[in-house]
This record gives sequence, structure tokens and C-alpha cells, in this order.
Amino acid sequence: MSELMETFHAQARAEWARLAVALVEPDLVAAVDAAGLALLAALRGGAKVLVAGNGGSAAMSSHVAAEFAGKCVRDRDPLPALSLAESPTAITAIGNDYAFEQIFARQVRAHGRPGDVLIVMTTSGTSGNITLALDAARAAGLATIALTGSRGEHLRERADHVLVVPSDYTPRIQEVHLMWTHAWCEAVDHAWP
Repeated sequence: MSELMETFHAQARAEWARLAVALVEPDLVAAVDAAGLALLAALRGGAKVLVAGNGGSAAMSSHVAAEFAGKCVRDRDPLPALSLAESPTAITAIGNDYAFEQIFARQVRAHGRPGDVLIVMTTSGTSGNITLALDAARAAGLATIALTGSRGEHLRERADHVLVVPSDYTPRIQEVHLMWTHAWCEAVDHAWP
């Protein structure tokens, strides 16, 4: 068992060593910073943040929304943020009455207003409920940020900011998504009056 654990640990270290180099590529750094600046500008303008994802990304969407409503590292006023994956009642009602693909799009239409920001996290970029949420957000005048993995390049036609982790391995993709969103939350904490 210890050999198996060491094998996976070594693979994770090797992938992180590769990612550490890829994540400082200037175009990717500029894209992450641009998305963060758009998020900060929207919050300063009184907008709210909606966050969505499935599975592990749903848990991270709740975490990110809580960082804005609470704080990440520095005390500041609470900021309006909502995870669209939070309500089992809304998810099951919408899924039952319409379709699972509609669970986030209908909530975007219910809660989103022009100028608000929708952040989606999808390791594959192919989740129907995520792509429909991006479409609903665009139609409603929300700014959109999509965090995805290497298979999600096609989201560039659906979102204002598309940040692609150069990996197709779900755990590493989700870890980078959390790193990027934490960096934004920390920056917001320090930039807030």
C-alpha cells in the first residue's frame, strides 16, 4: 500500500512541477489578472458574484462565494456572492420541472442583473448546465469568467474570460481553480476600503 501511495504522490509532485512552469506563461498570467480585475471592478460598482460548478467544483463554488460574503485573509465589508450549487431545493425543483441542464441557467436568470459576474468552474468544459448558464448570463448582461481544463478551450466563444488550466487531470485542474480564485479573493480583501 505504501508503494501505491508513493507512486501517486510522486505523480502529483511531477505534475505540479510541470504546472508550476506552465502557470507563469505570460499570456495565461495576463488572462488570470484581467479576469480578477474585471471581478474587482464589478464588485466596486456594486455588482454581485454568482458562482457555479458540479461535483467538486460545486463545493469550490460554495467556498468562493463564502470568501466574498465573509473574508479570505483580511477583514472588510461583506460582498454579495452566491453559489448556485447551494440549494438542493432549487436544484431538484428546477431539475425535475425543467431539466438538469437548466439548474444554473434559471438561477442566473433569477438572481443575475446586468453588471453582475458569473464565475463557472468546469474541468471538462462540456457540462450542459454550465454552458447554458454562460449563455443565460451573456443574455442577461452579466460578465462571465469560465475556469476549465485543457478540454474546455471551446468555452472561449461563450465567456468573456476563459482561463484554461493546461491539464486534463481533474484533481490538478480543480487545485489550480482554487489557487486562482483564492488569489482574486486575497486581492479583493486588500483592495477593499
